[in-house]
Amino acid sequence: MEIKLDIFTVTMPEGADCTLLKTKDQDSVAEYEFSFSWTKEIAAENGAFNVSWSEMRSGIMYKWDSRCYISRCLSPHWDDRFSSMISNNCPITVYFDGNGTNSYCWALSECKKLMHMKNSINDQFGNLDMFFSFGTKQYTNEYSTKITLRVDKRPVTMMKAVEAVASWWENEWEMKPLQVPSTAKDPLYSFWYSYHKQVDEKTVEEKCRWAKDLGFDICIIDDGWQADELVHGYSHCGDWIPASSKITDMATHVMRVQEMGMKYILWYAVPLIGHESEHYEHFKDMLLRDEPGLLAAILDPRYKEAREFMVNTYKKALTEWNLDGFKLDFVDTWSDSHANAPYNEKMDIPALQDAVDVCMAEIVDALLQIKPDILIEFRQSYIGPHMRRFGNMFRVGDCAGNYLKNRASIIDLRMLMGNQAVHSDMLMMCPYEKVENNAIQIISCMFGVLQYSGRMEEMTPELAEMSVFWLNFLKEHKELLLEGKLEAFEPHLMYTWAKSTLDNECAVGVYAIDKCVQPDDVDTIYIANGCSGDRVLIELKGVYDVLIKDCRGHEVSQTMRFLEGITPIEIPSGGLAILRR
Repeated sequence: MEIKLDIFTVTMPEGADCTLLKTKDQDSVAEYEFSFSWTKEIAAENGAFNVSWSEMRSGIMYKWDSRCYISRCLSPHWDDRFSSMISNNCPITVYFDGNGTNSYCWALSECKKLMHMKNSINDQFGNLDMFFSFGTKQYTNEYSTKITLRVDKRPVTMMKAVEAVASWWENEWEMKPLQVPSTAKDPLYSFWYSYHKQVDEKTVEEKCRWAKDLGFDICIIDDGWQADELVHGYSHCGDWIPASSKITDMATHVMRVQEMGMKYILWYAVPLIGHESEHYEHFKDMLLRDEPGLLAAILDPRYKEAREFMVNTYKKALTEWNLDGFKLDFVDTWSDSHANAPYNEKMDIPALQDAVDVCMAEIVDALLQIKPDILIEFRQSYIGPHMRRFGNMFRVGDCAGNYLKNRASIIDLRMLMGNQAVHSDMLMMCPYEKVENNAIQIISCMFGVLQYSGRMEEMTPELAEMSVFWLNFLKEHKELLLEGKLEAFEPHLMYTWAKSTLDNECAVGVYAIDKCVQPDDVDTIYIANGCSGDRVLIELKGVYDVLIKDCRGHEVSQTMRFLEGITPIEIPSGGLAILRR
């Protein structure tokens, strides 16, 4: 059955109904409230509602959504479907022009349930075709729902358009984020890329001493602490007992690291039950699906016993080992799949999306009762507004050695996350790489929290010196970089430069050769050269003392400059200019 409501075409099963109310139309922002209703029989068959509409493609050149990563191109109708639910992505799309100005931003209020979306070019007429769809069965014992579509056509930057949606979710739909401890925004040392599963108490404690000397106060011990064998996959996940060959007494080991002045965060793959774990046999009938490629299965949170097992696992670890935080991984494997187990009467929560919500709330509530300033790290793609209620550190998805994705994803996440801590993926600091290029990695991540994963015993004096210099800069200017007014430019080119301003300081990161940047007119300006060229063009007027440092913090020059517009400033690759009026 198909009906027309305003500019929208709604397709639905016979016996279903949909009405539309335009609840807002002001200053180029409109909100449309769809009221959907259906019968018990339609729900049993998972009947779907489909809402489609078109927009003239005027001034639209590029597209951004929550899972686009480094692709900003418009897509043909056969190649741009994506979905969102509580543990994957979020329902937002922005179309923008070559200046990074928003043309058309649309978002949905429903961020927990499974929503299918599409944004594509009509290859016959050239219009933009948009679409969202959902099945009714996930609304357990409910036969109606309301979903609001927000459309923003304001000529603001696409960044401001996304930030407005994030604020809308938080304030109008009560998806209130978890409180962020100050330490969540401190640079940290990760053992993943540097040591992978080769972690034991001796290695961790020795490298933490070195990391502390570099200036780190937090470490993350990743996968491997729970398995004696260095096997591929996750066959030993699920028991969460320290491997006896690696850690003899976890509580004492954690205490020794903390006595160095380092906070201790431990990795867990939340839903995974390894095929070789002792718990697999017990939970084999409480699995969402098997994942042979991971050598593990996915625990089904629709079972109360499975949720209690997960909650008690983290409570026990926090209580007995006095951890400072958890890296909670693989939450996005709670996803829509044809392989998912069907509902049965032993489940107390029929819908997966609701069960994930309850499970994560139970985990976080239990941990907060024990340690109110607990650190909880999530990563892409579970970065939607509901997940902000459960995590306070959101990391870029794995992108080893990928300068571009790290930089672009940090800024993308900053748009969505408000004041929460956005972390880089771990930087691989290669000792045989040019030290300037390793510095560029850090500069690429300067508007997020640095996660660093250099192999300590291979670190050259030059790499160590560079790391200390830039780490000190990030720590000294944490509020400016992470809490100032952030603006990033040329999103279609993955942001060629960005700036953050707070009080009377402005920090600029430059990522393209001979890029002309426009710092804000303040008394102190920091310009970090995050590209391979040795000069930056700066558009500024005034008399400034200009101090130039190379990537290791060595002074190159100090002069007084009369700036009268666009002026070239020689800054070594990976280096820093400090301008003081």
